[in-house]
Amino acid sequence: MTDEREIISRREERKRRTRERLLDAGRTLFSERGFDQTTIDDIVAAAHVSRGTFFNYFDNKDAVLAALHRVHMDKLPAIIDDLLARELTTAERIQALFDDVVDAAVTLEKYFRATTRELDRDLATPAISAARTERFIVAFGRVLEAGVARGEVRVDYPLRFLSQMVTAVYVTTIRYWRQDTVFDMELEFERAAAFIAEAIAPPENGDPSGPKGGSGPDGGSEG
Repeated sequence: MTDEREIISRREERKRRTRERLLDAGRTLFSERGFDQTTIDDIVAAAHVSRGTFFNYFDNKDAVLAALHRVHMDKLPAIIDDLLARELTTAERIQALFDDVVDAAVTLEKYFRATTRELDRDLATPAISAARTERFIVAFGRVLEAGVARGEVRVDYPLRFLSQMVTAVYVTTIRYWRQDTVFDMELEFERAAAFIAEAIAPPENGDPSGPKGGSGPDGGSEG
């Protein structure tokens, strides 16, 4: 007799596979046609499921896009792990993260424009925006923290402040690319990465501990 738990497990596995087919179909179609030119009917046809099945998993086409963006966000910690395992400077690690964006925009422009639409939606959804921004801050914070240990990152500002700054430049550059059709992404992302590398580097005066007895970076008084 088949165990009830085995039946449930098989059912859950079927659901997982069906959801993955829908996501794969969305990913392929968004890459080929773009988001606006893809319909729910296109997705269900490519996934070989019915419209009714689609709505068992997603409320609309936007929900498919949001799920695909979450897949990429979920990969971010592993990407950071890989960069930290390689013998790179902090500036090179940040440059690598920016280069990944450029590669995606060049090789899969329609798909990248679709998934980064989620960053624009964040402006209208503060709760989602805060959660997504926090993931970027944590990711960049890990890179900067490793750089502090190597003497490559300034310590006169709180690490979180620097991570927020890097996140702001990163996300803003992507948004700017989305809004400007003549934007030279390769050039501008290279410039943005160079700006960050300069901004996070220890002060040239050779005193990485920063100013003494003045106003701290958080607006409070030091000393």
